[in-house]
Amino acid sequence: MAKRSALVSSYSRVQSIGILGAGLMGLEIAALNVRNFFPVRIYDSDPAMLATVHSRLAEELADVEDDEVRAEMLSLAEPGTLEELGECDLLIEAIVEKMEVKAELYQTMKPFLRPNAIFTSNTSTIPIEKLSDVFPYPKNFAGLHFLHPVWNRELVEVIPSSKTSELVLQRLSDYAISLEKTPLCVSDCPGFVVNRLLQPYLNEGLNLLLEGVPMEKVEEGALEFGMTWGPLRIMDEIGLDTVMNAGKVLYMAYPERTALSPILVSMMKKKLLGRKRGEGFYLWGENWRENVHTHDFQPSGFNPAVQKLVEKWKAEKPLDISTAEIGNRLAAAMADEAFRILEDDVVSDQGQVDMAAVIGLAFPESKRGPIAWKLYEAER
Repeated sequence: MAKRSALVSSYSRVQSIGILGAGLMGLEIAALNVRNFFPVRIYDSDPAMLATVHSRLAEELADVEDDEVRAEMLSLAEPGTLEELGECDLLIEAIVEKMEVKAELYQTMKPFLRPNAIFTSNTSTIPIEKLSDVFPYPKNFAGLHFLHPVWNRELVEVIPSSKTSELVLQRLSDYAISLEKTPLCVSDCPGFVVNRLLQPYLNEGLNLLLEGVPMEKVEEGALEFGMTWGPLRIMDEIGLDTVMNAGKVLYMAYPERTALSPILVSMMKKKLLGRKRGEGFYLWGENWRENVHTHDFQPSGFNPAVQKLVEKWKAEKPLDISTAEIGNRLAAAMADEAFRILEDDVVSDQGQVDMAAVIGLAFPESKRGPIAWKLYEAER
């Protein structure tokens, strides 16, 4: 693995990273940075989260076989105060997906900001223009959206506001390349590209449950189509609370085609939030706490409590549908949104949308992306 100094001299002027938020995404982003030998300072308003940073980071880096290298990486990450994070070249905010909470943090951070430091948000759905409006130095502000799981997703969305400087965008793109990621600069809109593609896929999975299709059959249809994870597994991995918060933003932006599923609302009320709580659509076993950051950890089975919950909402007569048809429905939902993204000029061409789906959401590479697949199917 190349040392950070070599990467910096080749690609990027960013040399130190501050991460605001020590939750799942904040920790994954920290792990990615120390893997590439960037020093990282991590802040969280919850002292308990900061107290476990090193132990959780060690789990994230467990696949690094060389003990000496792993120890060096771990030594690069330290908890920090807001004042200490203010000294970093690049700050990445990775807190809860709520506008008012982010705005409050930005104001709290204001006294410690260097005017020339770059500040980014890892938001997956909130328009960058709205966040920029409440940030003290808007020309240095942009969206930098890493995808979960960070270690296994090549794409990073770079999103400017109308005030973001060209130099900031270039430095962020160079920084992403130094992390061995592919930067995709996209126009600002709710959900950007990846989440606008993902949300219909997740919604269609929930719709199939409402139509009486069993959980295991929904997932089987997705895997048969060639997806790495089915929609229910993705929601468990992301966290149902995050899915819900992102869904609310997209519902406000696109109410004519977005709805909040009663299944999701009911699961939220019962705290069935997915892997980070030990149960969601799946059960994650007795040792789920110790394996939250284990890359190859697998669930122990579907959650009968969710199946019982679905019974309240599902259609009286279950839909008779094959797994092949399920896979096609899930992919078609994503493809329809992909065409809308093109129409909205969020990216410049079809290839960028298809690339985002393939390397950002593990859409089957053999099918070349949702638009390419849909066009091919239309010609058959």
